[in-house]
Amino acid sequence: MKSGYINLVDLDFEYKIWKNRLELFRKEIRIILDRNEEVKSEVGIDDLPEDELRNIEEHDRELTYLYNRIKVQEQELHYYNKDFPITSEHQFYKEHELIRDKVEEISEKHIGYLASLMNMLSL
Repeated sequence: MKSGYINLVDLDFEYKIWKNRLELFRKEIRIILDRNEEVKSEVGIDDLPEDELRNIEEHDRELTYLYNRIKVQEQELHYYNKDFPITSEHQFYKEHELIRDKVEEISEKHIGYLASLMNMLSL
């Protein structure tokens, strides 16, 4: 935000970063699920229990939902393009802040969750 005004490029920048982060998280989940398949044949490592696999699926759905919400918000940029620059009081920016909060929340959750899953699937 420069001088109290928010430009289109500022929001677009954050959307790109957030989408890349969420896609990385989804790739990490796929790696965990692949590892789970690998350990089924290894001695001394248990695969993940069914309830944990359901938790992973739910987490992946949350990531996908948030990713898609960001894409919708990006598409709405075209609608609000005529309004830019905007202030922090603009409805579009308020929605942007809600997404920012959700990305931060899910990022913290993912990092802790991933560490826990890695511990479960290691020697």
